[in-house]
Amino acid sequence: MGCFLILGNEERQKQLFRILCSKGQTVTFCESWLEGNYDAVLLPAAQTAKYFEQIADKLQAGQYVFGCNFPQELMARKKREGIFFVDYMKEEGAAYINAVATAEGALAEAILAGKEVLAGKEMLVLGYGRCGQVLAGRLAALGGIVTVYEKDPERVAQAMANNLRAVSARAEYGADFWGRFTYFFNTVPAPVLDEKKLSKVRRSAVIIDIASAPGGVDKRYCERHNLNAKLCGGLPAKYAPVSAAGLLVSVIESNLKEVLSYDAG
Repeated sequence: MGCFLILGNEERQKQLFRILCSKGQTVTFCESWLEGNYDAVLLPAAQTAKYFEQIADKLQAGQYVFGCNFPQELMARKKREGIFFVDYMKEEGAAYINAVATAEGALAEAILAGKEVLAGKEMLVLGYGRCGQVLAGRLAALGGIVTVYEKDPERVAQAMANNLRAVSARAEYGADFWGRFTYFFNTVPAPVLDEKKLSKVRRSAVIIDIASAPGGVDKRYCERHNLNAKLCGGLPAKYAPVSAAGLLVSVIESNLKEVLSYDAG
């Protein structure tokens, strides 16, 4: 039987607690560190850095820490002290399953923000990595007129091979390009929708940014000009917490088979 500490208050963590308890594990669930002898500490995927910095000095050699996007310098130091780290989204297959939940959550956010159907609308997906690929496919299946904006020539070709419109992010485009889209979906975790581009976007457009914080959209410009832009982190936890927690459990089980007292397979 394993002993776990689950930190955070998001719904995905609550479901993770429920699932591990149902499997007979010893689990403590709280907002901040509670002293104890834990085999593993489970940090919230969307807020790993915040919680990790708070509890790093309390970790003990031999413990596992699960989360996403750990601060590299601090993680390297703690590894030298005998702490083991598992990034959920770097495990085989996990990132793709998470991308599906993220894409479905992005659709929900867009419908709520735009208050109309997506079918027949011009929409731009910025970035054609894992999340961008799943999202663009879902949007096209719903009848959206999807264009992919990507700097990697190979990914541009992939998008076109999947019957999507695609343009190179290395080129410059004017108001006739940026102004034609009703919906923007950013998946790029770097500044991409800057003031220059946003100044050409129609005022009624909906901008959904699903990239890791701080996102890739100039939030201050959007606020000053009353653009309908939303930074939507943690969508799997918000819209599919049960499925999202199940994914985390599968990663935990694959890494702690010797600790758990049941057959993870």
